Amino acid sequence: MRPGKAHVLTIYLGESDQWHGQPLYVAMLQLLREEGCAGATAMRAVAGYGASARLHASQGLRWSSDATIVIQVIDQPARLERLLPRLSAMLRGGLITLHETEVIQATPPLLAGLPAHRPVRQAMVTGLITVEPETPLAQVLALLLRAPFRALPVVDRERHLLGLITTGDLIRSGALPLRRGLVRTALALDEATAQQMRTPLTQAEQSARTAADVMNRQVRTVRPEQSLREAARLMVETGLRRLPVVDRDQRLVGMLSRTDLLRAVTPSPLASEAEEREPEPGDSVAMAEGSSAASASIKDYLRPAVATVHEDTSLAEVLEALLQSPLKRVVVVDDGNHVRGIISDVDVLAHLQEELRPRLLAWLSGLARGREQQASGAPLGPQMPRSGRAGDVMNRTVVTVPATATVSEAIALMMRTGRKVLPVVEDDGRLVGIVGRSDLLRVLLEDGNDGV
Repeated sequence: MRPGKAHVLTIYLGESDQWHGQPLYVAMLQLLREEGCAGATAMRAVAGYGASARLHASQGLRWSSDATIVIQVIDQPARLERLLPRLSAMLRGGLITLHETEVIQATPPLLAGLPAHRPVRQAMVTGLITVEPETPLAQVLALLLRAPFRALPVVDRERHLLGLITTGDLIRSGALPLRRGLVRTALALDEATAQQMRTPLTQAEQSARTAADVMNRQVRTVRPEQSLREAARLMVETGLRRLPVVDRDQRLVGMLSRTDLLRAVTPSPLASEAEEREPEPGDSVAMAEGSSAASASIKDYLRPAVATVHEDTSLAEVLEALLQSPLKRVVVVDDGNHVRGIISDVDVLAHLQEELRPRLLAWLSGLARGREQQASGAPLGPQMPRSGRAGDVMNRTVVTVPATATVSEAIALMMRTGRKVLPVVEDDGRLVGIVGRSDLLRVLLEDGNDGV
C-alpha cells in the first residue's frame, strides 16, 4: 500500500485471557498473520485500569496481576473489516476500536528474490467477483469495463472453475472492439468518439449471448499449496499474465497475477489482499540462492532495443513504432538520446484532434480483430495529417529507473508508481534500455530452484 488512508485496529485484552489453551493475544497475532496482515504489535501495559481492574488499599494502590495487553494493526480497511467478526468472537472481555489514519511513509524492506518455499496462497487475491455460464454478456461487459480487475472467472454454483473471460476473449468474440484502456478513454472523450465505441458495445449487450459463449475453457491453473516460483515459471513460459488458483476439487479459491508475484518481493507494511505476508520457514535459503539476480544492476537485464521517436516524428510513424514495439510503448528522445516523453496508443487517442479519432479507432479495431494486412513496406497507420507530431501526444510525466539501480529497486519503483514499463537511463538522462513486468519476473527465476 502506498502512503494514504488506512485503518488502525486496536484491541485491549487481559494478559491471562486464553483461547483454546494458549494466550489470547498469541492466538490473535497468529490469526492476523495467517490472514495476510503484514504486521501487528502486542504491547504489555505498565499501568492502567478498566472496568474489571482491582485496587488493593492495604499496601496502597496495587494493580491486578492481569496486565493489559494492547494489540495494534495498521492495514487496508477491507482486510480489517473482514477480520473483525472473528476477532470479536475471540474476545470475551475487552475493547476493540477501529479508526482511520493517514499513512505518511511506508518503506518496506526488500527481499532478495522470489521465495522458493512460499506458497501461492500467501500472494493470491481472494476477494474475487465471478459470473456463472448463464450470466448475460451485457453484465460481463459492464463488470470488465468498470471494475479494477482484468479477468472474470466463470464458475458453477459450487464455485468449480469452468472458464475465464479476459478483454482479449471479448475482442476475439467480437463483443469488444478494442482493449479496455482504449475503450474507456474513447467513452470519456468527445461525443462522436464515445458514440463510435457505444455502438458496438450496445450491439453486444443486446445480443442473447452469455458468459459461456465468450469464455476461454482451456484455462491454466495453479494450486494454493504450489510455490510462487512454480507459478512464476508457468507465467514466464506461457506468457500468461494471471492464473486462477483452484483447490483439489477444482473450486476457485483465488487469482494470482504477475503484479502479485512482484509484490511478493516488495512486501509493504500495509499490504493489500494480494501482497505478501511474513516469510515462511525456509525462505531465507531461497532468498540467498536468488540474491545474485535480485541484487544485480538492472542494466544487466534491460532490453537494449527500444522503440524511440523524436518530438517532431509524424503520428503515422509513431503508430507504426507502437505496433512494432513488444512493450506497446514508444519513448520520445532528443538528439542526445535523453528521455523527453513516452507514448502509448491511449496517449495518441486522448491527444489527437477530434476529427481524426474515428479514423484511428477504426484502424485500431481492425488490428484488434486481425484484419489489417501488414504487407512488407506498406504503411501501417491510418492516414494522418503531416502536421501531427509525437510531441503533441506524448506523456511528459515519465517514470525512469537509473541504470545503477538493482533489480529489486526497479521492482519496488514499478510497484510504487503502478507503471508497467520503465525506461532505464544513465545519470545524465540518456536512454540505455527498457524493462517491463515480464522482464523483471524472468530475472527473479534465474537463481535458486523450484523445489518445495
